[in-house]
Amino acid sequence: MKKSILKTLLILSTLLAVACNKDNVEVAGGIYHFSSASYAFGVQESEEWFEVPIIATLPHNEARNIGIEVVAAESSAIEGVHFSLESYTIQLKADKEACALRIKGNPEKFEVGEILSLKLRLAVDESFIDNDTAGECEIILQRCCPFDINRFEGYAVLTSTWCMQYMGADSRLVHATVEHDNNIVIIEDMFYDGYDIRVKLDSSDRLNPIATLTDTQILGPTGEAFGTIYGDGKILITEAKEYASENMDLSGYVSFYSMCEGFMMLYTVMYVDGIGEIGLFGNILEWISDDEAERIMREGF
Repeated sequence: MKKSILKTLLILSTLLAVACNKDNVEVAGGIYHFSSASYAFGVQESEEWFEVPIIATLPHNEARNIGIEVVAAESSAIEGVHFSLESYTIQLKADKEACALRIKGNPEKFEVGEILSLKLRLAVDESFIDNDTAGECEIILQRCCPFDINRFEGYAVLTSTWCMQYMGADSRLVHATVEHDNNIVIIEDMFYDGYDIRVKLDSSDRLNPIATLTDTQILGPTGEAFGTIYGDGKILITEAKEYASENMDLSGYVSFYSMCEGFMMLYTVMYVDGIGEIGLFGNILEWISDDEAERIMREGF
């Protein structure tokens, strides 16, 4: 009889434990979740903290602790090397709707231009929120160098489809100066002597730095490019994404630059006013040292 009672109690306690664990997972999954399934952060300084919001979807009248798990098997970023968490337990205060996990990256451990990811998972009351996408979040970490307009001053190698098509060479050596107050790079004699091209740099989004021609500018004379005069004799160059082409949608051709790698990619449209569009051209500028520039001037490409 005693053995039977103990067996019954054991079964009941097991069922109760399973039920409690199930309730914890369901309650945790219903109350807490990451505010987004993914976040991307540009890592510039080792002491810069980024915040990942965690949201409470149901009211609560007492403080609750939310555990954080790093899912190493689904992460390319290594904890303690590429990133650190401020804490593995975040407190959601009573009657508050949100709290935030804080994370920082270590730019010295990233290769130039390297992009890594990590997977985070919420754990509440020591019950992991498995099979619940709201309880997981992917963090993208990308190394970004602090903005410095001086990075784009000096000699650069221009490789352009315009050069290939109309100038008989893949690349040419150019020189650039900068306007510090306006974040403008002036590419001197970019394609033809006497015709500088001005580009403005926008660093407001460190993960998506934008380079844009300041306006429609004169690329050079039609006579020099084509051997004859068309229209008013001026070839114009403008930003591709802002040009209403009759042949294709150019809105996706956004010019950009890389501070870490010291290059600029310009998508441009060349045309002659009153005559028509010549075409879409890609132009890559890669800044080089004075020594390398002298070698190119001496030996060629």
